[in-house]
Amino acid sequence: MAGGTVDDDDEITGINVTPLVDITLVLLIIFMVTTSIISNAEGLQVAKPEAATGEKLQDSSVLLVCTADGTIQVDGVTMESDAAIVDKLTDKLVEDRNLQGIVQCDESAEVGQMVHLIDLMRDAGVKKYAIATKKPAAAAAGG
Repeated sequence: MAGGTVDDDDEITGINVTPLVDITLVLLIIFMVTTSIISNAEGLQVAKPEAATGEKLQDSSVLLVCTADGTIQVDGVTMESDAAIVDKLTDKLVEDRNLQGIVQCDESAEVGQMVHLIDLMRDAGVKKYAIATKKPAAAAAGG
């Protein structure tokens, strides 16, 4: 015959990477699905105002949310009074002295409410704070 015989006694000199690539792709899909589910951890939908500049935070943070109807939440827990907000912030500061506060207000909420939350953070001892925004639609599509 024209074809040669296969000798099974030879040692394997190559590594089959196909199973490795398959496992890597499956893990990639799992991570992509998981992060898309986790990304909306707050559960409270707030229409953030737009800002052309901004950057993501790297430090530990506490999220203060104010809605259009005046409801205030700290890390997803609805607060009834200013004292409760300051107590919650103080407890968070005990855990981490470099805590950064993030104020996320609905764009139809009153500006005074946002300023009041910033004042409460300062009273509690939070030295760093930021205002949560989103990129404008034109900037997001172009960049």
